[in-house]
Amino acid sequence: MYDYVYYSKDLDFPLPENITHLREKTSKAIISNSREIECEIYAPEINFYINNSKDTVLNKINALEKLYEIRSIKFDNAKYNEYQKEIGNKVLIIGSKNQAEQINTENFEVYYALPEWIEDIKGTIGNLEFKINKNGENINLTVDQALWFNAPEIAYKQRGIIDPIDIGIEKTHEILNKRAGIYNYRNYITYDINLCQYNGRVLKETCGNCVDVCPTNAILKIDEEKKLLFSHIDCDGCGGCVSVCPSGALDFSAVPRETFYEIAKFFKGHIPLIIPENLIEVLDIELKEHVLPLAVEGAKFLDETHFLTLFQESASQIVFYTDRLSKGEKEAIRLINEISIRKYKKEAVLLAQNINELKKALEKAQIVPEASYTTNTHNLKKRENFAIRLSHIVENDDLGVIDLSENKYIHYGKIEIEEDKCTLCMGCVSVCNAGALTAHPEDNSLKFDAGVCTDCGYCEIACPEKCINVIYDSLELNPEYFGQKTMAKDEPFHCIMCGKPFAPKKSIEKIASILLPMFTDETKRKSIYCCEECKAKLVFNDYLERKLNAK
Repeated sequence: MYDYVYYSKDLDFPLPENITHLREKTSKAIISNSREIECEIYAPEINFYINNSKDTVLNKINALEKLYEIRSIKFDNAKYNEYQKEIGNKVLIIGSKNQAEQINTENFEVYYALPEWIEDIKGTIGNLEFKINKNGENINLTVDQALWFNAPEIAYKQRGIIDPIDIGIEKTHEILNKRAGIYNYRNYITYDINLCQYNGRVLKETCGNCVDVCPTNAILKIDEEKKLLFSHIDCDGCGGCVSVCPSGALDFSAVPRETFYEIAKFFKGHIPLIIPENLIEVLDIELKEHVLPLAVEGAKFLDETHFLTLFQESASQIVFYTDRLSKGEKEAIRLINEISIRKYKKEAVLLAQNINELKKALEKAQIVPEASYTTNTHNLKKRENFAIRLSHIVENDDLGVIDLSENKYIHYGKIEIEEDKCTLCMGCVSVCNAGALTAHPEDNSLKFDAGVCTDCGYCEIACPEKCINVIYDSLELNPEYFGQKTMAKDEPFHCIMCGKPFAPKKSIEKIASILLPMFTDETKRKSIYCCEECKAKLVFNDYLERKLNAK
């Protein structure tokens, strides 16, 4: 088996040494430009680039090697898990008699219903539950798959329902038979519960974006427990949930963020053309010099950090061609373009949603040398990466304030704290999983970094002193906005027994004001002003003394 194979009967340019040229379909490969070669990864962008690019032969050779390497990196770093489910042969056909007769149902146990009989649907492929009202007779029917002619929107929320009108009878037969038996699927997203801004937030719901945009009910909220429930078998892999996740708790398995950031570096000196994989083979368009395609699976996963990273690493405007722009991508492009226009007087992302728009975008796209910036963002959170990159654009300039109040999913802002009221209890720090609020025991301070704040407002709700005020949807493009700022500070309180500093003075005073009226025992009253070690000694000595006195 070869790593990289370029299959072609004819070859009119030399290949890099690490790419094997095959004229016959005799060998296997990890990555190939052709479906005719048995391979792990089929890369249609390779032929698309070779057939359409106006690059010189030398540049084509260099670009070709990059395309194979990009595919290799994606393959090596994908975070898929493969799953299987056994699917039975029960099928429900919803439509007229004439429509139903078009379907070859051999080898299937078939049920029929008219569209108006369907009252409710639950479940997923292999276990679809239909609530049917047939002329007043209530029927609960469980099937493995369903065919629904002219299916309404509700049908697309359940995996396992096919619309023959939408995909054609031939394709319907193909899918119906392919899904029966052992059904293979994978996880298209990964989830970091520690970054999730819905999980465990009982005081106020501060997020739920992923549930809002999911078209297939693959993500559900369990409100009683404040947890998210994921169903990988229902996920269609669009990635829309990733684009609207404010903290980066959700990531796209095919191209995780770390992988995308690594891939972006290959586009230095190129004009990136982002294309969904399903559109490449049907696209025939001239690519001017320096344009290099970036094929993406699940074209809805891109967010503001993806776009900004690719813009800076390539030092070029990005052409993004898609037929299904996600809600998150729309807001992200608008944000990145506003930033770029204020700094460089040109858009960073040129969006094209049809061929005419694509031709114009490719003609317009140009290298932007002044935008060039590369940095090591390994193991950084999504917001940390974005803040570092955005602060580089801002530098020492004041580019004004971007109003994000019209956005539904992308929010940036900051907080104000009434320092005289703050007791430095650090309750706000404990609920800030974005890392915007941090405690610093070395100087008894509370610090805040607006650049990584998701503007969720949970710190404001959780603050017992009600001294936090959140300023929503205001992204300030000035140097003062980025980096940690001291919001509150206090002198340390020293243990009355050992003299060691162990807490902010305000915190101890606050605790004392609450507990002193409740304690009549002198030992308990004294323990309020002791560190943990001395408090334990104090209580233990008091216990021994009481025991001895009792004798």
